[in-house]
Amino acid sequence: MYIIFEEHQYEADTIKDVLHGISELQDAQKMVSVSYVGYYYEPHIHDCVFILPKVLLNEQDQLVIGEGITLDPAKVITPKGQEKNLTPEYRKFLYEFAVWIYRTIAVYHQQNSSSQAIYYRRLPQSGAGSRHKANTYLDIILSLIQFNNENQDFFLYIVKNIHSGFNKINWTRTISSTPAHLQDNVPLYLNPVNRKRQINFDEELFIIFFSILNYINEEYGFRTPISLQYELLTKAQFEIYRRGYGRTRLREIRYKYFSDKTLLLWDLCYAFFDSSYQLAVNTDNKEYLLAKKYNIIFEAMIDELIGTPHNEIPKGLADQDDGKQVDHLYTDLALTSSDTEKREVYYIGDSKYYKMSTNLGKESVAKQYTYARNVIQWNIDMWKDTTESRGMYNETPEEFRRVRLRPDSATEGYDIIPNFFLSADVDEQRQYNRGRDMEGNDLNIHPRIENGAEKTFVQSHFDNRLFDRDSLLLLYYDVNFLFIVRMYARNNAAEKAEWKAKVREIFRKKIQKVLADKYHFYALAPKPQTYAEGYMQDNLKTLIGKVYQPFDNPEMYVLALDNDDPQHDNADILQTLGEHFFITEQGAYTIGQDPTAQLQAAGYTHGADEPLEADEYILLSTIDKVANPNANEILEGKASPFISGYHPSERVDLQSIKYVAALNNHHANGAYQVRSINIAYIEGALRLKFNLGEYHNFKQPITYGIDKQAAKGITLNVAQLADRADISPTPKRFTAFFE
Repeated sequence: MYIIFEEHQYEADTIKDVLHGISELQDAQKMVSVSYVGYYYEPHIHDCVFILPKVLLNEQDQLVIGEGITLDPAKVITPKGQEKNLTPEYRKFLYEFAVWIYRTIAVYHQQNSSSQAIYYRRLPQSGAGSRHKANTYLDIILSLIQFNNENQDFFLYIVKNIHSGFNKINWTRTISSTPAHLQDNVPLYLNPVNRKRQINFDEELFIIFFSILNYINEEYGFRTPISLQYELLTKAQFEIYRRGYGRTRLREIRYKYFSDKTLLLWDLCYAFFDSSYQLAVNTDNKEYLLAKKYNIIFEAMIDELIGTPHNEIPKGLADQDDGKQVDHLYTDLALTSSDTEKREVYYIGDSKYYKMSTNLGKESVAKQYTYARNVIQWNIDMWKDTTESRGMYNETPEEFRRVRLRPDSATEGYDIIPNFFLSADVDEQRQYNRGRDMEGNDLNIHPRIENGAEKTFVQSHFDNRLFDRDSLLLLYYDVNFLFIVRMYARNNAAEKAEWKAKVREIFRKKIQKVLADKYHFYALAPKPQTYAEGYMQDNLKTLIGKVYQPFDNPEMYVLALDNDDPQHDNADILQTLGEHFFITEQGAYTIGQDPTAQLQAAGYTHGADEPLEADEYILLSTIDKVANPNANEILEGKASPFISGYHPSERVDLQSIKYVAALNNHHANGAYQVRSINIAYIEGALRLKFNLGEYHNFKQPITYGIDKQAAKGITLNVAQLADRADISPTPKRFTAFFE
């Protein structure tokens, strides 16, 4: 066979016959390169040509055949060049690799039959015509499969003849050669003569043939039917045949066959076990299966094994409004979510079909940042309270609708968007599955290492703000190309689904580890005297981008501080926060962990699900403006009945409500004493009706900026009410009710 490598520059004279009819264009230096990948038969040289992917080459355009060993691809174009310059092991690898590449193109073509990225022509190998040597592993496999498909009647006919008459008694020979025993004057023959089944070489050849087909199906994912239920060779036996006994045994039974069909079948089986055997196959013209853009197939392989199909992703996320298209996008557990909370976030990936160890260009990095910004804006638009956004929300599938990148407004923090590159590399030992290391890490995917460190890209508007909209983290991973090719080519749905779940978990854990190496993470919870939301609002300039609220318990926060301490204020931030919050010890909390146990160890006792203590407290509530036509008077402190906008949660002890503050756009200027509380049924819903007493102005308005959806029925500690409200005694707590 002849071997050409994708995009390698060859001297025109060296490959003009090999590329006849495929590409004869040359540049000013009389060099030729081919942008195809795949297989074709070239009648002019009476042999097959493989165009193999450029991932087998390094950045210097050299073929990597071993650790630190490279070779000019021009030296292995011809079969003689391959024998001279390649070891038998590497030649075997190339033959098998060609089958996998053929399978990836065939699977892609099957799933995308209308794709213009594939050139396909398959001719029947029968009838008159020139004969060529099909000594490639791929041709042998295809010929074996074709023989099986075209000769089912032949197999049935032979087996029927072989088995006809078995165990049928020959009475003439029985009577003449064996004694009879009389019983009641009836002769009995205890040893009748029948047809004895002898070793049948046709059947042995069939067993070998179907064992080969079984191996092809299991190893390469072909779906060739095996119609006859023979007891096939076991895996151990077949491996012995592959190592040389197959050729030996076939030579021993070679001259037992006389028909054309059995001779051809013997040839095919022998050629499988000895790929250097010269197999004669008829063909009238060239045949081919070529991908003119193999990067499209590589993207399809990665997307099927990692991402969500694009037709299942809402418009605007993967196929973005500015014309950009994300290669891979899916939802999975957020980096900040524990396994029990199941909060999800978008994962954005981009596959890079490069030569081995090729570095990324600045353009690729910039585009990836743009993808993430567009995704963030799309999510913000979906959660806006407008007619357009509500329609957008309702049309979005549940998988993507449950993602909210900015769930709380108090910290104004954004969840982390995992963003990564995937590039192909080839194992130096040419292993299709590298397995796992001693720590259980999958070796088929690993971070790109540069100067002894994992390659990451970080872009931010401000330093030390991980939870900021403009802080974008981009990681770079290499994936074992042989593993991906084999997985995709086998086309086993269960196997692909299992690896997809596994690799998504791998990505999440690896990105969390990168963050853990770059940031110190702490969990926070307010001390009894601290109103956490108010504190976050009052200190927003200092804490924005550093503090985020990702937990089901709204009193718990996560703090991320850059290890490099770029502004030299990490210690001051921790000290100040420690006066108002319980803080976990450095290293005690890990991102993605439930921090309850660590915070309890730090002294935190109150949880969001605990019942409210029977203390006096102020209730902050919106006004039902339909039921309260005098809403403006209530806001101005003029006492009148006050109907709350929403029904409270079951956790609230109504007897403990001593004051109520009317909220207007998240602001309260004062509070009323509560004389009594009734439950009213207004317009089909339960409402609280307050009979109000004396009004007390706050010295400073209370701003309650918590997100409505996240704060339903939440009870929070109050901070600095003694300084703000002219109320005695000062309530110890307040709560807020929102829809």
